[in-house]
Amino acid sequence: MSSENFVTFWLARADLPYFIEPHEFYVSEAKSRLLSQFGDLGEEAEKRELQYLETAAQYFDPEYDDPMSAYEQAYSAGTDYAWSLLEMQNTVVLALTAGMYHQFDKKLREHTIKELSNWCKRELITTMIWKLTFHQLIDLLEWIGLKINGTGYGEKIKACNLVVNVYKHGDGDAHQKLSLDYPEYYPYPTGVHRNQSAPNHDDLHVSEEQFVEFADAITAFWNAVPENCYYSGLKEEPKWLDHLVKKIEKKQKGNRS
Repeated sequence: MSSENFVTFWLARADLPYFIEPHEFYVSEAKSRLLSQFGDLGEEAEKRELQYLETAAQYFDPEYDDPMSAYEQAYSAGTDYAWSLLEMQNTVVLALTAGMYHQFDKKLREHTIKELSNWCKRELITTMIWKLTFHQLIDLLEWIGLKINGTGYGEKIKACNLVVNVYKHGDGDAHQKLSLDYPEYYPYPTGVHRNQSAPNHDDLHVSEEQFVEFADAITAFWNAVPENCYYSGLKEEPKWLDHLVKKIEKKQKGNRS
């Protein structure tokens, strides 16, 4: 091996549990401790209807009260309760998705810094990696030799990134892209655009099944990372990389002077 064919990125198979086990623990505990609490919302609505009727029966006067009105009010109480639970469930799933994604993103950036610091200036690499958007980070890893774009797990993780951005920041570029490319995360659009239903950013919805899909994609990502990437295998450098490196170097040089 020539000196120009050194390892640029390394992830030993023996180290995979360090990345995968905490992730799988997070997902397992999220499902058993939180998501399992919601159960069958239809059944919950029926219970609330019965509770309403039982309470109303104590004050029911057949000479003055309408039985049908009581049943209608009970149905409304059950429906309102189910919708409130559905909104709470969605809030919990979105929060869990954000936590899971940030755990993944943090470990990926930390490992990238560790590996690139073996052949680049650590001070520069550390600053750069934490500044990159997730899509820039993917571009960088693709340049090194990882396969992410176009893979099932890669596209799912990119969707997860957009979901988390919309959850955290609301309306913006992430919402526009997510609603166009992944409309399945807006199953109940409430907005109107050109006389057609269109999703608002607060229509964002992630089901438990979609949460699991994101989780499985993260596991698949780690399993697909090559054990070794080599300098000779570097692909076309991202167009933004040289400009960003020079910008960081200039700033760091100014801070030292």
